[in-house]
Amino acid sequence: MSKIITVILAITAFFVISANAQLLFEENFSYTAGTNLTANGWTAHSASGTNPIKVHTFGLTFPGYASSGIGLSARVDSTGEDVNRTFTAQTAGTIYTAFMIRVEKAKQPGDYFFHLSTSPLSSAEYFARIHVKSDASNNLAFGIGKRHTDTTFTNFNYAVNTTYLLVVKYTVVSGDNNDQLSLFVFNTSAPATEPATPTVGPISPASADPANIGSVALRQGQAANAPTVIIDGIRVGTTWSVTIPTGLEENISRLSTNPSLKISPNPFTNYTEISYNGNLQNFKNIKIYDATGNLVKTLSEANTIWDGRDNSNNLLAPGIYFIQVEAENEKKISKITLLR
Repeated sequence: MSKIITVILAITAFFVISANAQLLFEENFSYTAGTNLTANGWTAHSASGTNPIKVHTFGLTFPGYASSGIGLSARVDSTGEDVNRTFTAQTAGTIYTAFMIRVEKAKQPGDYFFHLSTSPLSSAEYFARIHVKSDASNNLAFGIGKRHTDTTFTNFNYAVNTTYLLVVKYTVVSGDNNDQLSLFVFNTSAPATEPATPTVGPISPASADPANIGSVALRQGQAANAPTVIIDGIRVGTTWSVTIPTGLEENISRLSTNPSLKISPNPFTNYTEISYNGNLQNFKNIKIYDATGNLVKTLSEANTIWDGRDNSNNLLAPGIYFIQVEAENEKKISKITLLR
C-alpha cells in the first residue's frame, strides 16, 4: 500500500508542478497525404499557391519523443509558398519549440527553412531562424539566428536522410536587443530534462526583439541555397517537460478516457484482460509503462491477457501502470493499478 501511496503522491506533485506549464501548439500532420497545408489550418504568407507545401506520404519517428510516429509530415522544398500557424502570443519567459527533421538535400551556402514570428505573423519579424547547410562531402550543419545575418552553426556532424530532433529555446529578456536563443540537436533519443549545454548558444544578437512570440512558420527559400527537408511533430511549450514529454510526463499528458480501450478487472491482482476495439488497421502493439515511464512489457495482440509480469517474466511490484495501444495515427493510453 505504501508503494501505491508514493506513486499517487508523485503523480499529484507532477500536476502541481505542471500547473503553470503550457503546451501552446502541436502539429502532427494527421491529414490526407498530398493535400496542401493551407487546406489543413495553415496560412500562406508568401508566394501563396506557388509550389505549395503539402502533407507528405509518411511521418517521422524519434525515440522517446511524444509526437513520434503520429500522423504524417510536411515536405518543405526550395522556392515557393511559405506558411504559418499561430498560437497564444508569449511576451515573457522561455518558449521551447521542438520538431523532427529529415534533410533530403542541402546546399553549401545554406538557408533557413523554419522560424518563429509574432501573432499575427509579421513579415518584418522573423526570429529564431533555423538553417541547414552542407559541406563538400554532403555532411550537414544546423544553425540558429535571430535574424538572417547572425546565424551560428554546429559543426558538420550530421547526415542527410537521417531523422533528428531539434529543440529551439527562445528566452525573452527584459529590455531590447537582448533576447537569448539556443539550439539543441539530438540524434539518439529525446532527453527527459534539458541538457546543461545546448548544441549552439545561448546567443544574444544585438538586434531588435519581437513584440511577441506567437507563430511557427515553414519557409521555402531561393533554389540556389534552400534545402529540401521533411518536418514532423512540431511542439511549442513553456517548459522543457511539456514540450519534450517523456516517461511519466508523456503518459499523464496523454491520459484520457478511451472507450475503445477496455481493461477488466482494474485494479487487478493476478491478471487483467486488455481489449482494444478501435481501428485495428496497422495495429502495432500494446506497451505497458511503470509510473516513472520505463517500458516494462510489450504485447503484440490487440486483445490479450496481462499477468502483471515484465518482458523477462518477473513479477512486477504493486503500483500504477500505464497501458498504451498504438494503431494507425493514434495512441490510446489508460491507467491501471496492479495489486498483490
